[in-house]
Amino acid sequence: MSRPTIARTASAETEISRSRFLATAQRIDGLDELAELVRAARRAHPDARHVCSAAVAGPHGEASRSNDDGEPGGTAGAPILSAIGHRELTDVAVLVVRWFGGVKLGTGGLVRAYGGIASAALDAAGTLERVPATELIGRVAAGDAQRLEHALRAAGLLPTLDYGDGAVRLSLTVDDRRLAEARSLLARLAVPHEVRGGLVLERPAGGA
Repeated sequence: MSRPTIARTASAETEISRSRFLATAQRIDGLDELAELVRAARRAHPDARHVCSAAVAGPHGEASRSNDDGEPGGTAGAPILSAIGHRELTDVAVLVVRWFGGVKLGTGGLVRAYGGIASAALDAAGTLERVPATELIGRVAAGDAQRLEHALRAAGLLPTLDYGDGAVRLSLTVDDRRLAEARSLLARLAVPHEVRGGLVLERPAGGA
């Protein structure tokens, strides 16, 4: 099973000893996106002293990268990366922009500041779990479409109907743990269908 990822782009901000920290968590498809995100943050905040970052990518979080951007080694990128790793997330980047307020925080203070604000942004972003899924695809008569949709929704399934000329394309992506149940229901409803497996379904963490 793939690791979860964040549900949405989110930010968090704090001020510590006159230094301002702004963290943003966002989805990525690969580590090669991180450099452009950092450049965009620099363009958006040209007066900031540091733009520190970390990212994790791959189905199982097998690829990662972090950067201290001039902060003492291990005090910025590493705690941001740790915040991502602690939640076992993947396909996510967190950037923390710092405006230096003139007071040095020390290595321990920096680690707490960067790790804490990264955690706050990740918490605000929410979590989507990823589960193995299968798409079931059938064609039904236009006159039967609403009745079949109602029956599937009553069972807690969420079909998509594509109305064309004549027949309606019905597609249903289900968690593999409910695959047998869904196929049995389609059979009882007399809906012939094709099966396309190997998909991934994203849903809020803890969802049924």
